Amino acid sequence: MKWTDDQQHAIDSPRPGSLPSQTLLVAAAAGSGKTAVLVERIIQRLQDKERPLSIQELLVVTFTKAAAAEMSARIGAKLAEVFNSTGDAKLEEQLSLLPSAHISTLHSFCQWVISSYFYRLDIDPTYRIGNEGELMLLKTDVLAKLLGKAYEENLYHMFEIADMFGNDRSDESIMVQILSLQRFAVAQADPEDWLIQSKKQYEEALNQPVLDTIWGQYFWKQQQQLIGEITERYESLRSLTSLPDGPTKWVEQADSVQYIMGALIEAKTWDAMHEAVALISQHKFKSFDTRSFKKELEAGVVSDGLVSQVKALGTANKEALQAMKSGPFVITEAQFNEQIGQMLPYVQGLIDLTLAFMVDFAAAKKELSMLDFSDLEHLCLALLRTKQEDGTWAPSEVALELQETFKEVMVDEYQDTSGVQEAIVNLVSRKDNRFYVGDVKQSIYRFRMANPLLFMEKYHRFGRDVEAVERRIDLSQNFRSDENILAFTNFVFRQIMTEAAAELTYGDEEALNPGRIVTEAPANWVGGPVELHLIDVGQGNKSTFAEDRGTADTATNGQTSMWSAGPAEGRHSNSEGLSSDEEDDADLENDEKETAFIIEKLQALKAQGKVVQNPDGTYRSMAWRDVVILLRSVKTKAGRMVEALRQAGIPAYAEENSGYFSALEVKLLLALLQVIDNPEQDLPMAAVLSSPFVGLDANELGHLRMSGEGSLWSLLPAYGAAMDNDVVIRFVERLEAWRTYSRQHSVSDLLWTIYEEMNYVDYVSAMPNGLVRRANVMALYERAKQYEAGSFRGIFRFLRFLESLQEAGQDLGIGKTVSEADDVVRIMSIHKSKGLEFPVVFLASSQKKFNLRDIQAPMLLHGDSGVAVKGYFEEYRVLYASLPWLHMREQLRLAAKAEEERILYVALTRARDKLFITGFVKDFKGLCQKQAGPALVSNSEKLPTSLITGADSYLDWFIMSLSRHLEGNPIRVYSEVEDVGLMDLPDKTCRLSITLHDGARYNSTPKHVAKEPALLAAVERLEPIQAEPLADEIIGRFNFAYPYMGAVQRAAKISVSELKRRFAEPEEEATHMVEANVRYKQVSKSSEEITDLGLFEVKPQALMDQEEVTSGARWGTLMHEAMQWLPMKAYTQQSLREALDRLTLDGYFTVDERRVLNERALYRFFTSALGKRLLASSQVAREWPFSMLIEGHEVYPEVEPREKLFLQGIVDTAFLEDNQWVLVDYKTDRVTSAEELVERYGVQLRIYSHALERLTKKPVKERYIYSFRLHEAVAVPNK
Repeated sequence: MKWTDDQQHAIDSPRPGSLPSQTLLVAAAAGSGKTAVLVERIIQRLQDKERPLSIQELLVVTFTKAAAAEMSARIGAKLAEVFNSTGDAKLEEQLSLLPSAHISTLHSFCQWVISSYFYRLDIDPTYRIGNEGELMLLKTDVLAKLLGKAYEENLYHMFEIADMFGNDRSDESIMVQILSLQRFAVAQADPEDWLIQSKKQYEEALNQPVLDTIWGQYFWKQQQQLIGEITERYESLRSLTSLPDGPTKWVEQADSVQYIMGALIEAKTWDAMHEAVALISQHKFKSFDTRSFKKELEAGVVSDGLVSQVKALGTANKEALQAMKSGPFVITEAQFNEQIGQMLPYVQGLIDLTLAFMVDFAAAKKELSMLDFSDLEHLCLALLRTKQEDGTWAPSEVALELQETFKEVMVDEYQDTSGVQEAIVNLVSRKDNRFYVGDVKQSIYRFRMANPLLFMEKYHRFGRDVEAVERRIDLSQNFRSDENILAFTNFVFRQIMTEAAAELTYGDEEALNPGRIVTEAPANWVGGPVELHLIDVGQGNKSTFAEDRGTADTATNGQTSMWSAGPAEGRHSNSEGLSSDEEDDADLENDEKETAFIIEKLQALKAQGKVVQNPDGTYRSMAWRDVVILLRSVKTKAGRMVEALRQAGIPAYAEENSGYFSALEVKLLLALLQVIDNPEQDLPMAAVLSSPFVGLDANELGHLRMSGEGSLWSLLPAYGAAMDNDVVIRFVERLEAWRTYSRQHSVSDLLWTIYEEMNYVDYVSAMPNGLVRRANVMALYERAKQYEAGSFRGIFRFLRFLESLQEAGQDLGIGKTVSEADDVVRIMSIHKSKGLEFPVVFLASSQKKFNLRDIQAPMLLHGDSGVAVKGYFEEYRVLYASLPWLHMREQLRLAAKAEEERILYVALTRARDKLFITGFVKDFKGLCQKQAGPALVSNSEKLPTSLITGADSYLDWFIMSLSRHLEGNPIRVYSEVEDVGLMDLPDKTCRLSITLHDGARYNSTPKHVAKEPALLAAVERLEPIQAEPLADEIIGRFNFAYPYMGAVQRAAKISVSELKRRFAEPEEEATHMVEANVRYKQVSKSSEEITDLGLFEVKPQALMDQEEVTSGARWGTLMHEAMQWLPMKAYTQQSLREALDRLTLDGYFTVDERRVLNERALYRFFTSALGKRLLASSQVAREWPFSMLIEGHEVYPEVEPREKLFLQGIVDTAFLEDNQWVLVDYKTDRVTSAEELVERYGVQLRIYSHALERLTKKPVKERYIYSFRLHEAVAVPNK
């Protein structure tokens, strides 16, 4: 492989003869081949002639177990390749050491350190890692006891905290706060210290000047930035109004706020800024009304473009100033100190409770010899460092020993490292032997405590010089995507990714450079411009630029302040309205329209025969698996989208991370477990009784409920007897038996008993989407086994275990039933797509609002700023936005927006050939005015920070950035800022298409239906209606009968064995249809006694146990295999036995299979007349596969002439005799006569003969069925 210069530097540095060692940060952009570089660097380190390393002297840390396994496999393959070409014995040794190499996740490495040095820790060496549900149960129990103690002894300001966070029914909300605080704390390198410092911060802030606190300093800096933006816009506005054709009348409006700006600029203290902001409330803003220039515009005296630009600048300034009215400077310094004093007991209580909980939880885990994943990190840290007298940490003896062991420490996906993981890596390495590789632009795991700022600190600090001890190397060449997709990505991110808005400035060093193979593309290549398609679902102005003339997008809310918390909130109110997912539900119809458009586009791509480019530059037809539809979240939309695509004939699959516990087959089992645990529960009992387990309908349930007082369970036996309902009586008996069984057996055994007695796995497998349902049912069984591997037992605790999983967000996800090779359109979240690539990418729901609900919680957490809570008016029992809380909300808001930018970057860089971006809009004009207007009047390549961070969706970012593209005129038209010179931005000439589609085109109900109220009314009254003139034609089309239905109803491909069944066993073509609502059946078989067969009258053959269908078939298969692999020679009984033993030793048969083989039957064949003829032949063919086309009507008389069938089969044995074929087929059937074999297999043998003659051009003179049961060669006649 040819490496780029930067890749080669990353592989080789430090160069021989230069530095002895070097720490490298490889900033590897999307598609730049970072994994290949990392593998090659390892190989080179092992082969280095001057300083060769052993694979065991390397520590390679990856993000996931799958990534670690892939890394090991790649290294192994590369080592084997180099060894095969060089024969280097050292590489062979490294290959043998690879399984014991330290290539793993950090958690696995921590486990290794703990296992190696456990004697230095106070832990049980037989510890185990608890699962999520088990740990959540334990946490809940421990915390409940702690809160009880706190109430009893009035500890930790317990009653004040209960008043603020609790409610009259439970302490659940208090427990949520403490568990959140504990989870966040253990992600820090020093959890206890972080908590203590967070509390100390409030204690020190009491009576401290606000500008000396982190909160005051943050807001002051932000205020100065806002003032700077307003000033810059004012200067631009003033310049434009002074032009000869400028809107001079607006000078007065612009200057009217100068006294406010002067006060803001002159303010040097918090209270002075407070007074300046107060002036805004007193000011009466004048609007920039373009109607005042109507005559001047008509006369051409004033420029329309200058009017629109000045209006955009003035409006932006007005909104920015008005936003300050509800910002942090609305309170005085004295009010701030009052807030801190009021908040202090709540912060102290929460933190002290959390510290106490951490101690109690650790003790509970120790008693059970259990650890969690955070324990692995912190115990490893405890082994690796020692606290000095001055309070600082130093490497321990263990750390120094590991530093000697590992000559180089490599960290993959470094951008996703947390603070505690960073500490571990630093302790086992030196400052000059670390190799970090990653892409901070793809850091999208903030919810897993990833800290991209660790990467950013090194990114800015490391030198670019080859001799730098800490060196940064950029890999910016993308070998994945088409050049146009890269240019589009660069164009967008050069404008919106800035250090102030996204923690990183996207410039030339960060831009993606094309690197994939370029070949001449055919005319039907799927690539081309990036396409933005918006479905207009509003009632605004009609589009004038799209072929689909329609209306336009979203009048998002007016400029709202990030500070506006509104009036004081009740303690448990939700003032934020719908979450992002709930908004999707409200826009269900619009989602369906977008999906309909995507379906239309996909069908067009297929119909046009589009091709995609392979990595080697060649082209092939586009398959469905080449397409992915990316969503920010699959929770609410993916399932509906899959169903819509499938109904349109497009195979689709979505791997959902939720929905397991709401799956019908799982809910039914959980309800059954609930009634086995306690049958007095009416809700789950009703669910079970109305399910296929019993099958009572609504009327029967009503009769049961009305039959007496008490629970349904108490009434059930009498009801069953009174109604003479055997199904109910049988269920009562079963339930009693299961309850007895559950007291003596595990939950997993109970579930398996239910599965077997009810044929439940078979039942769900026969339902629609059966493979997924079967996987879900088996997953519940596995969860039960996992639950019992811990310290918990019993159904009740198991149900609580599952509830705790749901509360912790640990939904199991729907069972996966699709492989990478399956030809389906994938629908997945952007997070799931990371690391993958697809020729065609649809980024859907671009208008979906960012979900910022988490930052409205009453308690917020930040790694640097600690803990913040809302203020609480105890007298009125209401919460309000305190200054520390506002500060942290803003920090988290900006961090969330920065991560959304990185998630968008991941989405755009998944595409290889073609990128579609879709969404729906309600007021396109309003959207363009809000987002594109300020962008167009900005005189900087980077868009204003407040505009970027004020975006609510990906679409907002697209609108503001693409308005400055050469092809962005559709956006500029609606922004009303048209006549503005476009900046000379890099990549602004990339090919782009923007189309607004009329949403009415994608209505699920045809337009004309709504326009015929009289017709609808007649239908509702069941009155006859007059037929339309075209009615006969329409009815005729509906009644059209396809003339070749015989061919349609038969498979186009058929096997020889199927032909055999067609002619010999026609009565077996009937199939048993299984209804989804089948009840228990009691089936009488002739005069035999009644047998309970569970949910099926007849079990489908496809679902039978292996023993049921293969006991005889397996012997037949083994005899065929013996005839395939035995050498063709004469045998004695002893030599035949030895030959079979040899095949067993060589792995052709297992020992058990060897016992099944019938030596005597095989010997009798080889010594028979037919066997001797076979051994005498000069040419023998065994297991000879063939395929051919045959006339369909020869097999199925109803198939029309000229229709063909594709036939496949395998000839057991054929040998040449006198240049003619003798065909032999082996059978092991239980038959009593040769005639039965001919009747059963004659058609098959004649087809074989026909195939042989057509394929070899040699005649078949004889056909034989050799029966190993009859020990006879049966001749098959021609007819």
